[in-house]
Amino acid sequence: MSLWIESAHQSLTKAGAKVCGDVVRTLRTKDRFCAILVSSPQGDEEGRAKARPIADQAASLLEQGTPLEQVVKALLIALPDGEHMPFSILQVREGRRAQLAECDAPPLFLTHAGRLILLPVVEEVSQGHLIRECDFPCQDGDHIAIVSEGYVRTREQRQRWRWQDVATSVRRWTETGCDAEQLLGALIRSYHRLTGKEPAQDVTVIAMHVRPRRSATVWSGPPADPALDPVALEKLMAEPGMRIICGDTTTAIAARLLGVEPELEPRPEDGWAEVPPTARLEGVNLVTEGLVTLGQAHERVARAKRVRDLPRKTDGATRLAQMLLSADRIHFIVGLAVNPEQAADAASTIPRRQLVIGDLVRDLEEREKTVSVEYF
Repeated sequence: MSLWIESAHQSLTKAGAKVCGDVVRTLRTKDRFCAILVSSPQGDEEGRAKARPIADQAASLLEQGTPLEQVVKALLIALPDGEHMPFSILQVREGRRAQLAECDAPPLFLTHAGRLILLPVVEEVSQGHLIRECDFPCQDGDHIAIVSEGYVRTREQRQRWRWQDVATSVRRWTETGCDAEQLLGALIRSYHRLTGKEPAQDVTVIAMHVRPRRSATVWSGPPADPALDPVALEKLMAEPGMRIICGDTTTAIAARLLGVEPELEPRPEDGWAEVPPTARLEGVNLVTEGLVTLGQAHERVARAKRVRDLPRKTDGATRLAQMLLSADRIHFIVGLAVNPEQAADAASTIPRRQLVIGDLVRDLEEREKTVSVEYF
């Protein structure tokens, strides 16, 4: 079972400041997730200007595949002389093998099945900074939180909200099986409840949830060569997770090869005014019309950050948008046969669906989805 690190983060700006001095960077590739938090207690624009290059350098080095211990050494050299600038870096490979590095920062919080996990960190002082490093396994159901120093100073400066207090609260919240967004919301609400006023220092929280990866495969359009029809269908049916077909001709090809008949679904309460009808096909989770539905789904995705932001409708475009935003890994199978009435160029060589799917891919990647496209 492949695991996925679901993440969400939020920053609160200290009273009187225009911008937050904390900088968050996340990096996601096919087999790796990284979260970086760099804080400047100075805050505001000047503090952020100092923290940003540190975070950017960490993200760049990790993207190049630089080992985490070497990233830490490079950042220690880059830190402004004599300044306190805590940073935390979490790197998780294949959703299971985690590496943590913290410099002068509050310890990471980890719970599994509602139990607080104390990590076997190794501490050392390097160039006047306290460095904590640790390797640990991630498991389905884990909840992880990284917070800035401002978060653990929620009471008067003379009395910190202790790490143990935060850890106990995190454990209680995660007993409910919340997702990353819900954990983030609980942590932020708790901060506001404890302070009852604007932050005296910048506050940042990165919340994470480890869960099984969700995937979706979308086949739209017949292949340019009809001999490849069975190949496209085989790729769709071989993929795990949700299977989606967009297009009347594509549906007819799949039905013929599968030896089944598509069945028109009942008219939804909100009707078919904007979006054409949907159908049922054995072995496929959603069957829709093609170009119009794809275009409407793209409009919905463009206006939403997450599933809960989508309209409460049951038409094909909304359901397609829901499936795409719910998935972590999305694979598009795009047929390149051209219907002259739906061509994107005067020579009728480019199907318009190809351009619409390209727009969808860009928006989904902006939402940290892993997206791939295969053309036939």
